[in-house]
Order: sequence, then C-alpha cells, then structure tokens
Amino acid sequence: MTISLSVAVIAGLLFFNTIFLVFVFTRAYRAFAEAQKLLEMVRLQIAPITHDLTQILSDVRSIVRSAEKEMGKVGDSISAVRDTTQNIREFELMIQERIERPLLDITAVLSALVKGGRVFLSSFNKK
Repeated sequence: MTISLSVAVIAGLLFFNTIFLVFVFTRAYRAFAEAQKLLEMVRLQIAPITHDLTQILSDVRSIVRSAEKEMGKVGDSISAVRDTTQNIREFELMIQERIERPLLDITAVLSALVKGGRVFLSSFNKK
C-alpha cells in the first residue's frame, strides 16, 4: 500500500507540475506574442524616424559647412573692426594735437586778456 500511495502522490505532483508548466508556457506565449507585436510596431515606426534623423543630420552638416565658410569672413570682420578702432584712436589723438591743444592755448590767452582788461579798467576807474 505504501508503494501505491507513493505512486499516487508522485502522479498528483506530476499532474500539478504539468498544470503549472502549461500555465507558465501559456503566459510566456502571450508575452512573446506581445513582444512580437511591439517589435512589429517599432519596425513600422523606425523608418520615418531614421528618415527624419537623416534629414536632421544633413541639415546639421550643411550648417557646419556654412559656419566653416563664414569663419574666414568673421576673422576678416574682426580684424577690420580692430583696424577701425585703431584708426579712430589715431584720429582722436590727431584731433587732440591739432585742435584741442590750440583751443586750450587760445582759451588761456583770451582768459588772460580778459583778466588783464578787467585789471586795466579797474585801475583806470580808480584814477
């Protein structure tokens, strides 16, 4: 009787094990089916994305090429601005030497003449 009981227990365990494996394989099959649907959906959507990425990359390449072409012009512009500021500084120094200093000298002379005239008039008025 112990052997028949052992065989019954083993048969019961094999039955439950078979039911569990059928359940696991069913769930795995459904998961694989969902994964296959997801992969199919991704495959359909990857083509437009790669097209867009290709277009974006070509736009970036053209922008980089344009920027490389313009870098020389930017360098020339910067040197032109530097030369212009140097010319303005030289012009400012020339204005100071030729106009400002003589005007200051003339102003000093006129101020001295006016002061001298006031002193002369005040001394003339006292007499």
